[in-house]
Amino acid sequence: MRKILLLPFCLSRPAQESIERLAAENGYAVVVAHSTAKALSEVRRHVVPGSGEPVRIVGVVCDGRAKKVWAGLLVLKARQWGKQAIGLKARRIELARVGIVGGTKSVFGRRDCRVGFNRADEDSLRRALTGGGTFMRI
Repeated sequence: MRKILLLPFCLSRPAQESIERLAAENGYAVVVAHSTAKALSEVRRHVVPGSGEPVRIVGVVCDGRAKKVWAGLLVLKARQWGKQAIGLKARRIELARVGIVGGTKSVFGRRDCRVGFNRADEDSLRRALTGGGTFMRI
């Protein structure tokens, strides 16, 4: 199983380094990207096309970005169902999400991003890297 950890650029440098060490211990490839599109293109680069090897993706995202990513995952799930419907081989994908701690609450419930000061929730990150906390299987 391929294991990929997606990190946002807004994490503090010490937090990012400790997460990268923890991910390396658990056998994860770490991808740091400035946009969702770049993150997905990096994921495609790490996963060999046509191999059918299952993939586990752990994403560290804030609440506002999680809603955008959820919409993209819905499209991915529809694509997988379409592949299975016409008889093509579809790869199993497991997804886990880890929230960002820090920032301040804004009017609509999102957190204002404090680039360079954010950090990931340590407990849920450890749980996700060890295989728990899966919220969607595609």
